[in-house]
Amino acid sequence: MLRWKTLVCLTFGLCLYGSISWGQAYIRGVATYNKVNPLVGASITIDGTYDGATSLKDGSFQIETQELGKQKLVCHLIGFADVTMPIEITKGATINVEVVFTMKASRIEEVVVRNPAFTSSDKSRVTTLKPLDILTTASDGNITSALKTLPGAQQIGESGDLFVRGGTGSETKTVIDGLVVNNFNYSSPSGVASRSRFPPGLFKGSFFSSGGYSALYGQALSSTLILDSEDIPLKSSADLTITPFWLGAGVNKVNRNGKNSWGGSVNYTNLAPVFSVTKPSMQFDKVPEYLDATFFARQKIGTSGMLKFYGSVGSNSVGVTQKDADYEGVKDEITIKSKNVYTNLTYKQNLNNGWKMYAGLSWSGNYDNNAIRAYRIDSAITVFDSVGKFNSSYLQAKWVLTKQIFNRSKLHFGSEFQNNDEKIISVKKQLEKAQTDNLTALFVETDTYLSDNLTARIGLRYEYSSLMDKANIAPRASLGYTFMNASVLTASYGEFYQKPDNNLLWQKQNLDFTNASHYILTYQKSDSYHSFRTELFYKDYKRLVKTVPDFNNNGRGYAQGIELFWRDKKTFKGFDYWLTYSFLDTQREFLNYAKLAQPTFAANHTASAVVKKFFSGLATNIGLTYTYASGRPYYNPNRPKEEFLSDKTIDFHNLGLSVAYLPKIKKTFSVLVLTVSNILGNQQVYGYNYSKSDSSQRTAITPVNNPFVFLGLFVNFGIDRSNEIINGRL
Repeated sequence: MLRWKTLVCLTFGLCLYGSISWGQAYIRGVATYNKVNPLVGASITIDGTYDGATSLKDGSFQIETQELGKQKLVCHLIGFADVTMPIEITKGATINVEVVFTMKASRIEEVVVRNPAFTSSDKSRVTTLKPLDILTTASDGNITSALKTLPGAQQIGESGDLFVRGGTGSETKTVIDGLVVNNFNYSSPSGVASRSRFPPGLFKGSFFSSGGYSALYGQALSSTLILDSEDIPLKSSADLTITPFWLGAGVNKVNRNGKNSWGGSVNYTNLAPVFSVTKPSMQFDKVPEYLDATFFARQKIGTSGMLKFYGSVGSNSVGVTQKDADYEGVKDEITIKSKNVYTNLTYKQNLNNGWKMYAGLSWSGNYDNNAIRAYRIDSAITVFDSVGKFNSSYLQAKWVLTKQIFNRSKLHFGSEFQNNDEKIISVKKQLEKAQTDNLTALFVETDTYLSDNLTARIGLRYEYSSLMDKANIAPRASLGYTFMNASVLTASYGEFYQKPDNNLLWQKQNLDFTNASHYILTYQKSDSYHSFRTELFYKDYKRLVKTVPDFNNNGRGYAQGIELFWRDKKTFKGFDYWLTYSFLDTQREFLNYAKLAQPTFAANHTASAVVKKFFSGLATNIGLTYTYASGRPYYNPNRPKEEFLSDKTIDFHNLGLSVAYLPKIKKTFSVLVLTVSNILGNQQVYGYNYSKSDSSQRTAITPVNNPFVFLGLFVNFGIDRSNEIINGRL
């Protein structure tokens, strides 16, 4: 029986939500053969962008875009001559076009059109979620929480990282506007899932690749999360946040000619009111507290150039006390205080003669002060006391040039430089250690049409680490075949390398790169309302780091399985739903593992079902999100070596409810959101910690708040987007 008194934390407020994309333009039309017969499966895209659509059975299509000014619409359908159309997009406009195809003659020269199966950033073969999807799917509005409903992602509730296809959380890298984010989440104690430092609405969309990504990216053995920030909005807006635990204010100013914008925000969060209503599963001496400030500026240069800057500074603190797992009558007091800085500067420009350029520069700093104190419960006498500081900075510079070649290929090449400085300070022992790594990378990749329906992508990436004094060369290749019904079959291969985690490099600096070979077979078919994808994959792990009997690269492992994804926005009027299933068979021998075994962060079966129904008369979206994962292994010291990691937790079940109401509050975009996680009150156990001194004693690792209920009103002053959202849900 659900005990609402101890489960419900109602938080109500006026919330800054200017980071959701407010201004969109639409391109609507129909694709026909000689203006008579409608054509299905035609690919229509805005040249040089990832905005596009596929025509339906009646030939209709719709493209949602933020691009403005003079653009070129490129249209492709196997067996017909390609069509190019100049268009001009204005703010908030709906452009109606008619695409007329004619039969292809052999003498007609090919026009290059970017095949949806092959883009250098992989965005068209991955799963995408928009900010509203995240807001109405994740019970906490967190980006990674929503992505855990997608195939390949594991249900790891004790960490804020993404664990994908048998990989650790550090094997997934997050990229913002082409540049890696070194510390995407806030700092938190072990066993407490940390939140993202970046709100989901800051981005146009979240592009999740579960493997086989482009040679333009590296240092991720498993997957990438690609995030693109918003461009210049249509008009200025201001925002306000007032909740019992969250206060904030922000502004987004657009100049009159619409060529530049600037803005910023300040936010303060203190979870004391939350914990006073819903008792957490652990004792918080210092409740989580966050203070953040952001600033951004965007400048359009010429007809196709865009210069963006984003910067943020913040701090957070948290303190917990928990029973010591090894010593009876002793408690551990853990306090974390952290400060962080992040900056990102990017520039994109179309050049003459078919050249395009991208340049980016980012810098981030993270400064943690960690204190651990162990004391006896009966006398409060301190038996252990340690204060440490961990400081890190990360600099990345990257450039990419793209050139169209022979009207059938596109070549991408560039380089990047990463500087990572780290320092550990032990205050009590007055010790200080530092290490610096400079990683240099070169890459080249080409997208080529071998025929009308056969496309190849071949890439090569070179990396060198100064700290390890090691280099690697990573070939990557994909071959895709497009069928007459616009479905795509893709075979991909790639070598992926990653430096060992920094805590391992502190122990031994001359370790080698870890390595994973990806083999992926993908079939997908998508249109404006439906999306189906299935993937078979195999990953061969080599040179993983082992810590016993010493630090070495003799570790190994594998991950194989199948994934299914289906999303449907049309079959049932007003409904939007997606279904996912993943089967994972994985084992690895790394760190202190006694043998090759299924790791503690991998479940054999995961599934999710997300269903949303929009009631247009009530302007209300109601959704249910169910996630399932079979039990995960955990370490039981009472087992012999032959039964290492043979115990498993109970299966994971979580049914979440979300209600999003779009009220009319003058000229604003408002969303009143209610989300409830684990509405059925299922017991959830992520694993166990055993006492080293008495292995009969163990402590379960469980969610901090279970269930958790959130109620909030999100309002943006300046732009009314309610009708757009309502129409998009019909």
